[in-house]
Amino acid sequence: GKRLYLRVSDLYVHNEKPVVTPDAGIREVILEISSRRLGCTAVVDKGILKGIITDGDLRRMLQGSTDVSNLKTIDILSRNPLMVAPDALVSDALDLMRSRNITQLLVENNGEYLGVIHLHDILKEGII
Repeated sequence: GKRLYLRVSDLYVHNEKPVVTPDAGIREVILEISSRRLGCTAVVDKGILKGIITDGDLRRMLQGSTDVSNLKTIDILSRNPLMVAPDALVSDALDLMRSRNITQLLVENNGEYLGVIHLHDILKEGII
């Protein structure tokens, strides 16, 4: 039943909105991801979405670098992240997550970053 009517906007609004700037240091990124508990943060510069940094991005960065003290978000972000519109069906968002083997999507409307929908949000609703 819910698969037919539940929208992304019904779920993402209950999450915090993780965000850092492109010049933020790695410590700030880690603190933002940890405190918001969504496994990612958006990178926004003057209102424009530049990309996303996920837990996985941080792990890969740490595996490849010995000195991360001078890295900034712009050095490790994933550009052109997968996004979903707030009026999209949750079932469509789930299909996109499954097809790309990811656990979260950024929510955007006309280029404006609105928040994050996570796989756990969908699980809580009993969609899966």
